[in-house]
Amino acid sequence: MNNIIEVKNLARQFNGLTAVDHISFEVKKGEIFGFLGPNGAGKSTTINMLSTLLIPTEGDAAINSFDVLTRRDDVRKSIGLVFQDPSLDDRLTAEENLRFHAKLYGVPKEEYKKRMEEVLHLVDLWDRKEGIIKTFSGGMKRRLEIARGLVHYPQVLFFGRADLRA
Repeated sequence: MNNIIEVKNLARQFNGLTAVDHISFEVKKGEIFGFLGPNGAGKSTTINMLSTLLIPTEGDAAINSFDVLTRRDDVRKSIGLVFQDPSLDDRLTAEENLRFHAKLYGVPKEEYKKRMEEVLHLVDLWDRKEGIIKTFSGGMKRRLEIARGLVHYPQVLFFGRADLRA
């Protein structure tokens, strides 16, 4: 199987309101998939179900071949999240933020330093690894959040809504 994400008839209701109405889609490994729609279309609700933060009312979903209901911990280890809203601890350094996240996800200590260097180079923040986050520009913080989402080698990376205002 080539699919990294499989969604079949996924639905979610809240107090009689249908937020997600029996959607189905597949995403192949290596594919970039954009989930677009107007406010209230169910995008965030779907991502919350796929990342195990919400339980679907109906349907099936799997990430990296792990069912989102029965293999929640495996799903969580398989995904990285770059949240819609800032979520870094701005009193810590870039390195401290990454180290904390790596510990939460069980990245072995001997691998962490190599991985931290890789992801900080990827987002062009290696020279700022000891910088306190509150001194970073908005773009630097966003790039660090991407590095944090990648530090534990996820198979799938979810990005929150981009601000597309003109």
